[in-house]
Amino acid sequence: MNPSLACTSVFLVVASLSFGFPAAAHGPSGHHDTAAAPQDEEAMKAQHARMGNFEEAMVALGKAVILGDKTGAGKQASRLTDALGGHEKDVPHKIVSRAREFQAFYGEMMKRSAKLAADAGTGNLRKTALSYGRVLEVCASCHENFRD
Repeated sequence: MNPSLACTSVFLVVASLSFGFPAAAHGPSGHHDTAAAPQDEEAMKAQHARMGNFEEAMVALGKAVILGDKTGAGKQASRLTDALGGHEKDVPHKIVSRAREFQAFYGEMMKRSAKLAADAGTGNLRKTALSYGRVLEVCASCHENFRD
């Protein structure tokens, strides 16, 4: 198989999964009712709003890459890094004792999102697609550890 075609195929699978995965993960889950974190309802709402903005940027970025829109990919990658602002204060709703691990995921997300933005800024959609997948790895790992 052509390496370019293989890369595109992998990206399409990852992108397809990402469109449903984050949306389902950020919907109402009832976890606020049993939250153990020392934060109020407003802080939780703000945290969810930031993740919603991040999700929207990820979906738009994935679409831009699939459609070959280099300008759009760069714009959405910048939007993605902007959406992470404020997460450094977030704590998990549950398992508060693992707040450091939660923050480590945030740090890794920042690092990988910066790499994604740099790759998107070059206009190299192949590198952008690979970096996009690396960001999704952090999303999946964090949700596996901290979501209901």
